[in-house]
Amino acid sequence: MNIPRKRKSLALLFFGLALNFFAAAQNSYQYTVDLTKAADDKLTVNLVTPAIEKNEIKFYLPKIVPGTYMNSNFGKYVQSLEAFDKAGKKLPVQKAGDNGWTIRNATRLNRLNYVVEDTWDATIKNMVYPMCGTSFEAGKNFVLNTPGVFGYFEGMREKTFQLTFTKPAGFFAATGLIPASSNATQDVFSCSNADHLYDSPIMYSLPDTAIVRVGKTDVLIAVYSPKKMATAHFIAQNLQNLLLGAKDYLGGKLPVDKYAFIFYFNGEQPKLEVSGAWEHSYSSFYSLQEAPEKESIGYWVSIAAHEFFHIVTPLTISSKEVKQFNFNETVLSKHLWLYEGSTEYYSQHMQAWTGIITPEEFLASMAQKISYSRSAMNDSLSFTELSKESAGKHAEQYGNVYMKGALISACIDLRLLELSNGQYGLRQLKHDLSINYGKDKYFEDDSLFSMIEKLSYPELTPFFKDHVEGGQPIPYEKYFALAGVSYIASETYQDFSLGGLKLNPNPEGKVTVGIADVNDFGKKMGYEEGDILVSFNDSLVTNANLDNRIDQLFDKAKEGDVLAVKVNRKQPDGRMLEKVLQAPLFKIERVRKHLLRFMPNPTAEQLRIRNVWLNNHAPVAAAMK
Repeated sequence: MNIPRKRKSLALLFFGLALNFFAAAQNSYQYTVDLTKAADDKLTVNLVTPAIEKNEIKFYLPKIVPGTYMNSNFGKYVQSLEAFDKAGKKLPVQKAGDNGWTIRNATRLNRLNYVVEDTWDATIKNMVYPMCGTSFEAGKNFVLNTPGVFGYFEGMREKTFQLTFTKPAGFFAATGLIPASSNATQDVFSCSNADHLYDSPIMYSLPDTAIVRVGKTDVLIAVYSPKKMATAHFIAQNLQNLLLGAKDYLGGKLPVDKYAFIFYFNGEQPKLEVSGAWEHSYSSFYSLQEAPEKESIGYWVSIAAHEFFHIVTPLTISSKEVKQFNFNETVLSKHLWLYEGSTEYYSQHMQAWTGIITPEEFLASMAQKISYSRSAMNDSLSFTELSKESAGKHAEQYGNVYMKGALISACIDLRLLELSNGQYGLRQLKHDLSINYGKDKYFEDDSLFSMIEKLSYPELTPFFKDHVEGGQPIPYEKYFALAGVSYIASETYQDFSLGGLKLNPNPEGKVTVGIADVNDFGKKMGYEEGDILVSFNDSLVTNANLDNRIDQLFDKAKEGDVLAVKVNRKQPDGRMLEKVLQAPLFKIERVRKHLLRFMPNPTAEQLRIRNVWLNNHAPVAAAMK
């Protein structure tokens, strides 16, 4: 048969494209999940595997993921994993530890099937970091933190992943990923490797979304709030100033084209042990207890500020331990002061620098960190050692990365401003570090301090040696004084008090009273251990509004005013009896510790550094050092 040359060329072209497509498919992970068939909080996961060149290979779900600093062991939630060749014949599979499976005759492997249980509802004795957990509520909501759903083969984490979801009618995928294709019943996403996959949470539900345009960046806010106590529109309105401030703080633009804030508000399931968020390069996922948005928005925005600034550290600037993260061995970097500490500092400092909060509010937040760090944490523990062992022997000290870690960054910022005559601070240093490294290049853990010295000033070296690598407590009075701020270790004063009570939240969202340290006013009131607060002067009290109620109570209080506190008190027969406790208010001597306060008469040099530090209109050198 004589085929015209043009038709023959087209046939060869299409044949070549088909071969390339087939080769690409054979060289990637092809995952499919049908969300419409979820049952008993479980999903069936199907994988057409990339070509395997070894006769025996291990398949893993992660043991630990970046940004969590604890072992989650996602493999414990996988059931009934089976392997098949192209003919549908089963291949031998053997469990290999908590998170792995060994597959033999692997060169014949064509597909895997397994069932995965969600982590939030599971009764397995295992603590998954809740903000990177999973939830499969059929017809309602699917929290798909990808490490809890998808696995990879040993030595093959750099291959591409394609995820195909069949979704319930009307459901929307909230994610930082841009879909390769999407229609009413199916979404397809592509990830360049396992790191990209595990950096990309997805939440499916009926849509409640809003978009904030910040420069050239589209910022998605997606909300699942089953009782409709929180809405995307309200959160977006309150995030807008923060995002605009972040743009200015980062030099006039955001470093991503799309970003997603994914908010899951738990109003249906048992309260999770921990609430908070997990950061990613193009998104952040929030697992929070459902609460009235107007009462809780300040807390939500504060968390969002922290997570958003992770796009700089460690998602742009980080060591080999982060950039080439080991998902199945706990190998951590020693620079949590940079990853979590400077991010927490940024989230607070930016708000003061742009005027979202007052300088006094900023100092109060730093003072609270000093107080917590020195009273509840080991202030003499090497911070680099804490970082390396934050998922091991120093796990109980991990909270200090948000306290002392932020204070380390504040002191570095102030010292740099002093050394540069106000021309170069932590923002400029991190900018230069991002130029040197960026998303695709890492630093060696042991080289960071010397690199900072080269980029800035060798005079910083003693600070790192003594207070970051070493265990010497930071002399805060020295560093904050550079900006005309006094550090006051302790002072006495006269003020009103509820009674020296220990106030503890209970599982119902109420507040339970402890009286071990009750003061003279508390004795006058007649509190008893275990009383549950109901109201202050007829204003209802919950754990969510407690601080606001106390502020409102004492804002205009005068000595002699009668305070009436309604409590529920357990009786000997187990019944709860409502009682009203009351007494005239009087001031008592109180002690407050770890204060930061502006000096009333700073020197010209102190005032100049203060203005550059806390005022975005103060002159700063246009060129980076």
